[in-house]
Amino acid sequence: MTKPFSRRDTLKLAVAGLATTAVGCKSTESHIQAPPSNSLHTKVTDAWSNTHDRVWLGGEYWANPMEDWRVVNGAAECISTGGNRSVHSLTTQIVDANGTINMSVVVHRTSSGVNDGGGGLRFGAKSDINEYKSNCFVQSGIDAGIKDDQLILNNKSVKLPRLPNSSKVRIKIEGKPYNGTTKLTAKALDLNNSEVLAQVETWVDSSLLLGNVAVTSNFTLSSEAPAPKNGTRYGFSDWQIKGSAFVYSPEQKFGPLLWAMYTLSDTRTEEGFVLKLSAFTGPMGKHDNHQVELQVLNNGNWQTRAMAPLDPDAWVATFRIPNWKETQATKYRLVYAEKRRDGTIATDTFTGLIRANPTKRNLRMAALTCQNDYAFPYEPVANNVAKLQPDLILFSGDQIYENHGGFGFVRTPALPAIHCYLRKYYQFGWSFRDAMRNAPTVCLPDDHDVFQGNLWGESGAAMDEKFVKTGRSDGWGGIFNQFLCLRWYTAPIRLIIQIL
Repeated sequence: MTKPFSRRDTLKLAVAGLATTAVGCKSTESHIQAPPSNSLHTKVTDAWSNTHDRVWLGGEYWANPMEDWRVVNGAAECISTGGNRSVHSLTTQIVDANGTINMSVVVHRTSSGVNDGGGGLRFGAKSDINEYKSNCFVQSGIDAGIKDDQLILNNKSVKLPRLPNSSKVRIKIEGKPYNGTTKLTAKALDLNNSEVLAQVETWVDSSLLLGNVAVTSNFTLSSEAPAPKNGTRYGFSDWQIKGSAFVYSPEQKFGPLLWAMYTLSDTRTEEGFVLKLSAFTGPMGKHDNHQVELQVLNNGNWQTRAMAPLDPDAWVATFRIPNWKETQATKYRLVYAEKRRDGTIATDTFTGLIRANPTKRNLRMAALTCQNDYAFPYEPVANNVAKLQPDLILFSGDQIYENHGGFGFVRTPALPAIHCYLRKYYQFGWSFRDAMRNAPTVCLPDDHDVFQGNLWGESGAAMDEKFVKTGRSDGWGGIFNQFLCLRWYTAPIRLIIQIL
């Protein structure tokens, strides 16, 4: 019997065909290449020591999964005992197999248990296309760190005679290339006196080191298995990266201003055309700035048009400006002033164009639907949408799916469910931000956008508990009980439809 094609099967084929026809287009994204001017000859260090406590680790990093990580007292800490929790550097990748490597991080166990999966550094996290965004979701590579009483480097280990009383140890990795291979040396150092506690060496094919680098909590455990109840959690600080093998690309930073989307509507009232614009940031902390500024370019000068607060659940600032001059294109700039622990300010900007309302010609519209993450970051489709300069972009639903980014999904309690949702939604914005920054965008929710595969209704009745346990909602009537959690539900809805 022939299996019938579903709507999503058809869409997959259509997207695949579009990608094939566009394969000759030049990408505008930053792929991992090694221009000599970007080689990392000076040390790059994380900013966590100067970052306020919060969920979001910063624009230079991608956390897997975001809901399991926190900045706490100047360090990035994993709050889960689950396996393969990682933080990838977005601005530094290994691109030169013939280059040198010098990377280190301070590792500490924030809780110890009998199930220890190890904590340390990862090299060579590389997808099939070796693109820095897609590399973030690879859960393998060459690992180096501590596990139980061992110092581990790839498939070798050596016993640690002791751990410092602080339970903190610096893991330092040096790599020197030799004719297509690299000699890796891992050292465990006492923070107090830089004493070498243990050392291990190995040789690897240099090409295996290419790709993203990350810090990883419980790197020997599977992310698919339930988090051990008596497990170990790791924290990381003072992550230092240097060497000619690396490329440094600060333009690949994602945040604090993640992306923006806007609409321009004729109200046919005294308010005339109304601009509605949304600015997205990551989940900030209590002591962070909770305001975003909107500026427009007027006669060569940036002028402030409005300030807007960040919603404390959705982390989106919403602007509404009536009587907008719709006949002319206007450049805009979003400004976010990130407060540091030492009292300094780091300013982040995001620029775009409010298009003039099109007249006397046909409307150019881009319509997209069902962005499952098997094609993330959706190149060359996303780049081609930006190149076409549409007058309107329509995302008609299923911008995310429950499986996005791995690590399952959370429906309750509300706060981790919101962070889980945001992490998946950020993949959507990360991919299409360059198209949305310059074109009116309408974004509609569908079933998967609210973690409810198929909305059966039943007049709002809850799904029978025996069906809830299956984890599926596409074959039974009613809705998941957790779906009724108002705070969880309204956050993604505010994210998606508040711009309309």
